[in-house]
Parts: sequence; structure tokens; C-alpha cells
Amino acid sequence: MGHYIASFRGSLYVGAHNTMPLPLPPPNWEANEISKFIDAARANEFATFANLTGEIARLSDIDLGYRKAIDGVNHSKDWFAGFFLLRAHSNFLAACRLCWSAQIPESYALLRSCLENALYGLYLSKHPESRETWLRRGEDTAARQRVKDEFQIGTMLRLAAMVDATEGAVARALYDRTIDSGAHPNELALMQTLQINKSADHIEFKSNYLDHDSVALRAALKTTAQVGVCALSLFQLIYPERFDIMGVTDLLRHVKVGL
Repeated sequence: MGHYIASFRGSLYVGAHNTMPLPLPPPNWEANEISKFIDAARANEFATFANLTGEIARLSDIDLGYRKAIDGVNHSKDWFAGFFLLRAHSNFLAACRLCWSAQIPESYALLRSCLENALYGLYLSKHPESRETWLRRGEDTAARQRVKDEFQIGTMLRLAAMVDATEGAVARALYDRTIDSGAHPNELALMQTLQINKSADHIEFKSNYLDHDSVALRAALKTTAQVGVCALSLFQLIYPERFDIMGVTDLLRHVKVGL
């Protein structure tokens, strides 16, 4: 595998449904409840973009870092980790979309996946002999169990701490936060969007699928930035020279200020 040199590109805007300008809604769009939810989410995305400009600017800078990094690993000999860089970026973008729409607990599940892709990339860059194990996961029950036994999140977090104590500690703290906040059905994931209304003889529970400008939303936006930076920093441990050349190292130094 080490003899190959690969080229990477994230195909971000491919698909007939993504053409510009945006088409008008199809017939009966407004009569569908899921469609109404999507429209409400989109309205929230616009509001977040317009009103929380500082948070949006930082996330946009982090996104630029991923794009530069993807360009930078073109023709890299350590090409296998590039697959996980692409997936981490895609997870980051999806988390931004959910977070901007104020789907707060759901965004943490994607942030967990973003971190996991970075940790897998780092692990496989340090253990290239395990690529075949990972690739053969679907062959049979025994192969699936070998992957489960080797690719445990604790193992990968410990490796990250061995490679870089600071980034490893940040990755562990953020991973635990994503689990608490929505990547698992934990108490905080429920409570951050739950409203309780009491009367003399009645208790009403209301869970906001779409939140508003709240403390929880701003915390989620900050965590999205922190996870995006942490995952990108883990890839920096794999591609330090390429990150320097492409300006990603300097960009990371900039976006970390205040996080």
C-alpha cells in the first residue's frame, strides 16, 4: 500500500438537486409535514448566519482549513488517512448545518463522528498494518469481531495522547462532551431542549426539535468550532509538512484564539 500515491478531492456540489439557482419547490411541497420542518430549519440557518456573525466567521475559517488540508494531501505517500480527512470534513459540514438550524442534540452526534474519523485516520497512519483488518470488516463474523477488538475509541484516544498530549487531552474532553450532549441519549441531551410547564393539576413537557438563539445554541456553535479544530489538528499530526506548506498550520493557530 505504501507504494501508491493518491489524489483527493471532496465533491461538494455534485447532484441534480444542487444546481444553482435553487429551483422552486415542487408541487405539494408545502402540504408535507417533513417539508415544513425542513423549511423551518432553513429559516433558522439564515437567522444564525445573519445574527451570529462571529461564530459563523470562525466556522468558515475552519472550513477553509479543511479545504486547504484536502488540497495539501494530494499525492501524499500517507494517502490512506486522506479518506478519513474527507469524512471528517463532511461530518463537520453536516454538523454546521444542523447546528445553524438549531437542531442542537443532533449536531453532537455528527461532531462525535467527526472526531472519530480523525482518530481513525491517526490510528491507521501509525498502524498501517491494520488497514487490511479495517477493510475486511464486512467479510464475516470473525473479521467484524477483529475490528471491534482493535478499533476501540479508548485505544485511539490513548494513541492520540501519546502522539501529542495536548491534542489528545482535548480530543478526549470533546469526545466525552459529544456523548453527554447528544451523541448518546443522555440526560443533558434531553434537558437542553426540554421545557416543563406546570399548573395545579397538569404537567406539560415540550421538546424543541428546532431551538432558537439560546445558551444551548451558542454552546453548540462553540463546540462545533472546537471539534472542527481538534479533528483538523489530529490530521496535522499526520501531515505536518503539508499543513505548513498549505498554510493550515497558521490558520489553525488563528482560529484557536479564544476557543
